Amino acid sequence: MQYISTRGEQTPKRFSDILFEGRAEDGGLYVPAVFPRLTLDQIRVMRGLDYAGLALEVMHLFWPELDRPTLWKLCRDTYQPEFYPYGRDRISAREVTPITWLHDDVGLLELSNGPTLSFDDISLSLLANIFARGLGNAPATMTFLGATTGDMGAACEHAFAEIPNARVAMLSPQGRMSDWQAAQLYANAPANSVNLAVDGTFDDCQDMVERMLSDRKFAKKHGLGAVNSVLWARIAAQIVYYFYAYLQAVENVGEEVVFVVPGGNFGNAFAGWAAKQMGLPILRLIVATNENDAMDRFLRTGVYEPRPASETLATSSPSMDISRAANFERFLYEMLDRNARRTAELMKELETKGSFELTPGEFARVRRSGLASGTSNHANRLEITEHLYVEYGTYVDPHTADAIYSGIYLHPVGVRTLCLETVDPAKFPKIIRQATGHDVPVPEGFEDPRGKPAEKTYMPNDFDAVKAFVAEFADKPF
Repeated sequence: MQYISTRGEQTPKRFSDILFEGRAEDGGLYVPAVFPRLTLDQIRVMRGLDYAGLALEVMHLFWPELDRPTLWKLCRDTYQPEFYPYGRDRISAREVTPITWLHDDVGLLELSNGPTLSFDDISLSLLANIFARGLGNAPATMTFLGATTGDMGAACEHAFAEIPNARVAMLSPQGRMSDWQAAQLYANAPANSVNLAVDGTFDDCQDMVERMLSDRKFAKKHGLGAVNSVLWARIAAQIVYYFYAYLQAVENVGEEVVFVVPGGNFGNAFAGWAAKQMGLPILRLIVATNENDAMDRFLRTGVYEPRPASETLATSSPSMDISRAANFERFLYEMLDRNARRTAELMKELETKGSFELTPGEFARVRRSGLASGTSNHANRLEITEHLYVEYGTYVDPHTADAIYSGIYLHPVGVRTLCLETVDPAKFPKIIRQATGHDVPVPEGFEDPRGKPAEKTYMPNDFDAVKAFVAEFADKPF
């Protein structure tokens, strides 16, 4: 299995080479030179596997140079049900990613039952175990640099907390998370992590991270590695739960299903699209957006015009308050029939003009891709949150409410539809109380981070100042 850049870099790399390398040298993102393809018979054979066993089979397709016994131990030690204990059904919690069915064949795929109550636990715990075991070609010591809307940062810092040769520097947008998310990120930071609260938006933070990591000389000098959703290793880890969810959901392999995915940075959605390319019978992928709806408008019109970072709206589903989705370039590359020159041309146009428009022929490929989209607002989130509490006695976070809203109104009748639950509702008590009149409980056995002293460093929205701080932190002796 070889990996190439979306912008034409012709030096193929292996999975081991790009574990913590976010972008290729030409600025593109890594994708498989050819997606592995599975027959329905091969998928059917996977049905009896537990999550760790399925992770072995899927990950081996993308990381064939790692021997199977080593990969099996990695998957086994990462994906045990007891590491994901915070699901709705605490009595029979024997699944890493269980499904809770609602009505009319619509269900919740629970991805936020891990140690920090976020779907990011699933991929970041794997990456941390990879690094701790010295697998792949990463340096022996690294400072992992990332940007977060809250959940990814907490998951990353937790995953790497006990690894003595790893550090984490995490940028976050000051005042643009729920109070619970901020408390979890800032109060629980381990000794090997630092949190930079930037006076800006998530797009500002993400741009700073990408600029530092794209400066190869700077990144190498200070031992920096990527950890955000653009990492192919994270995409591969997310592909696993699409296969596992499908096998849980259908009676007969070959039946088609629909997945509804909160938009965010588009990594989760692209993982679903990749699973479809691999042969998983997915009828449709619905990308749910909030008021920051650049992806919805693109999928409907072929025009990609994300808001400038300074105009990104602060909403009640803050982890989706992203104007420019980092993983969008991968999907664009595929929709352009893997034309790297055209991809680079459009990304340059986006950089200089702030937008681009596909030709009619190019947009026709998007319309045939199997991706659809929906958008919702604060009132819609309240409506869904109240409905699920009244009808099912369960709570959902606002991002999942966005997904359910789009899923209910856009899924084909009679087709099983899975809405991805990416964060635990306990992190959003304010909107849930507004919708239901009740206080959402913290999962049993989980320590509430609120009330603890925050440990963060305030930073201006100034690239040079943030870069200098990161360099000083990374250069401290391990």
